[in-house]
Amino acid sequence: MPSSWPFAGRSAPLATLRSAARGIVVTGPAGAGKSRLVAQAVQDLEGVAWVRATASAAEIPLGAFAHLVPQTPPAGNPLSWAAAAIDAATLVVDDAHLLDPVSAALVHRLVLDGRVRVLATVRAGAAAPDAVVALWKDDLVPRLDLEPLSPAETEDLLAAALGGRIETGALARFWETSQGNPLYLRELVLSGVLRDVGGLWLWHGTLTLTSTLRETIAARIGELTAEERDTVELLAYGEPLGLDSPVLERLETRQLITVQPDGRRLQVRLAHPLYGEVIRDSCGTLRTRAVLRRLAAMIEATGGRRREDVLRIAVWRLDGGAPGDPALLARAAEQARSVRDLALAERLARAAIEAGGGVAVRLSLATILSYQDRYAEAEEVFRQLAESGLTGDRRVDCATTRALNLQWGLGRLDQALQVLDAADDGQISVDGRQGLGFVAGAITAFGGDLDAATARLDAAQRLGPPSSRAMRAGGVTRALVLAAAGRATDCRAWIETLLARLGPDADLYPSMTNSLTEARIRIALSTGDLPEALRLAEHARRQDDWARTSAQFGAYRATALRLAGRVGEALAAAGEAVALLPPRSVVAGSCLGELAHAQALLGDVAAAEATLARAQDAAVAAGPATEVPLQLARVWTLAARGDITGAVEIALAVAASPYPTYAMVGLHDLVRLGHPAVAAARLAELTVDGPLRALLVRHATAATPGDLDEVSLGFEAFGMLLHAAEASATAALAYRDLGLLRGARAAETRAWTLTRRCQGAHTLALLDLEVPGLTPRQREVAVLAARGLTNREIAERLVLSIRTVANTLYAVYERTGVNDRAALADLLDARRE
Repeated sequence: MPSSWPFAGRSAPLATLRSAARGIVVTGPAGAGKSRLVAQAVQDLEGVAWVRATASAAEIPLGAFAHLVPQTPPAGNPLSWAAAAIDAATLVVDDAHLLDPVSAALVHRLVLDGRVRVLATVRAGAAAPDAVVALWKDDLVPRLDLEPLSPAETEDLLAAALGGRIETGALARFWETSQGNPLYLRELVLSGVLRDVGGLWLWHGTLTLTSTLRETIAARIGELTAEERDTVELLAYGEPLGLDSPVLERLETRQLITVQPDGRRLQVRLAHPLYGEVIRDSCGTLRTRAVLRRLAAMIEATGGRRREDVLRIAVWRLDGGAPGDPALLARAAEQARSVRDLALAERLARAAIEAGGGVAVRLSLATILSYQDRYAEAEEVFRQLAESGLTGDRRVDCATTRALNLQWGLGRLDQALQVLDAADDGQISVDGRQGLGFVAGAITAFGGDLDAATARLDAAQRLGPPSSRAMRAGGVTRALVLAAAGRATDCRAWIETLLARLGPDADLYPSMTNSLTEARIRIALSTGDLPEALRLAEHARRQDDWARTSAQFGAYRATALRLAGRVGEALAAAGEAVALLPPRSVVAGSCLGELAHAQALLGDVAAAEATLARAQDAAVAAGPATEVPLQLARVWTLAARGDITGAVEIALAVAASPYPTYAMVGLHDLVRLGHPAVAAARLAELTVDGPLRALLVRHATAATPGDLDEVSLGFEAFGMLLHAAEASATAALAYRDLGLLRGARAAETRAWTLTRRCQGAHTLALLDLEVPGLTPRQREVAVLAARGLTNREIAERLVLSIRTVANTLYAVYERTGVNDRAALADLLDARRE
């Protein structure tokens, strides 16, 4: 972090100040950056004089101008001799609302004379002298109302201050807490609430206000009567509240609260989030408990009509030292889990258990632990529950949630299915058997057997009309199965039907919504609709505060960006997703896989290998969805290392994936690695819907350079710029082999143009742009030699004789005009720049 706070995010107001020929008045709330903005506008100017008004100087006529006017006042009109004494081209008057009347009149006189350009700042809402108000009221100079920083401007300012990127969720919290006030932003950064994770700053821990910020906010709140203090304390702990009191009018006039009608009542909030922080800071433990108990009683007295009232009342009673009913705590724990406040959910669940809660709340605790990626702890609670002799719906609930934890959290597919099979003791309801069948279908699908998963889903469906809960479980699973199979049309229709059946209640289940969004993203990717995939991923990431969800959809965002050739942005998106991961997670494979993939495409092989090594401990192997992203990253890491043979082997493994959509990607990677004949027939056989597969088949079967030109245009139409560049580079080589130099130059130029839009990406197919005319085998040997491998090491890796390697390398030297490995490495590195 720099020692001085940077100036950023105010380019438009800065341009306005610099273009104000006669002068301008800048208004805004305290901390908005008025003084800093003016200072920035005049920092390179000569002949600038500053006047800083203060309340104490206002007691003396011309007190703020004492350093600019004669110490012994001459005879005559003070405005005349004072104006004549101002020897400056630009006069900055900071906090002009604090000027004494004579000083204010002097500023007005200077503006009228036009000899000095006047830049003044005025605090919004403060009473200012008439002469200052007249500056903009009488149109003598324009008035610039300094608005709060937008989220984008806040991001720019924080990036400059921190020397790195701030994570999306942390940025949102910073903006919401500061409301775009630059002073507040600075103090929030200084509070130490941010943590640097590999150049990405994350919100970490609990906010603690700096003394400067606390004093600034306290001064803004000002003195409060006992009645006012009582009201703002209630709001600090419980906003928004439906209140109706005469004191509200006074607080609203002082701009300490905002009031909005809500039916017959008024919904009241504090005017700024930090007001609540300061008020709570000033309350002792006993006072806090008293306020919380009072809040709980107030809401209970009105009947707790809102859905969120259960959670609010439970938390207030718990924090107020009177937790009360375990059933209330249990319901609140479930509600906290649904809104992804998992730490609070765990706390409420444990409090409910201590208060006498039974099996249901213990099951809730196990689920909450699983949601927090604490899979082993969750399994222990599940195991104890299962061994306690559960019956009926409780038996089914425990089995289904335990099975999901075993599969997704611990990678134990067989044990998960065994738990589900054992739960059907012949005594459970049809609804329970359906639930077991649908979850078994989900686990089977994630394990990779889509046909068996579909059979389980169909069998469960035949048991009878499903309940709403069973419909959600089975519906989500079927959507994901259809997406993995590449049946885009059927998947979209199924999702529409499912949502129509569930009606408005669908919005109450964020996990279901996220899973359906995931299915939509997979369909968008498999059909080549990258803008839709990116839109869905960004929307899902913003809608859910759960770190796992943010990481999951951050990885999908990185995938869409990478496929679009925006590899540098993909690297940043994947890095942000990885920063949100716990030590071990079901989504670590996709996050780390995308990070390594981008690193490999950008030529940072060491970083890609380190990321893949980290995945060995962090990623849960729970089926193709968690494993294939890592396999694809290994393909391109090996290729970047020069091990094309190894890359092809991994790509063949991906091509054998039970998910047709993943198999399609693996087969096309074989084409990109120079082995189209191996992939062509399989690509043609795949039953993946959409126009992208047809283009991939055309790429694999392209027989002429003209065919490759058309393939390149097709990829560009999909927005897949890196793939388009590769196809053009391959076309250039084919043209050259046929002696068609004009066509070769045109294709090569197109490939270069497309590559420059790919943010530094580099693949095997583009190597010919660097060293034209090499055969695939020569390119492979050249890359390995440039990496420093000896002839023997190259021979062992490529299963060639040492003589063949030596002869091939000699041909490379002849073609490139260099004489040794070091020169070859320099040549390749220089061409990449």
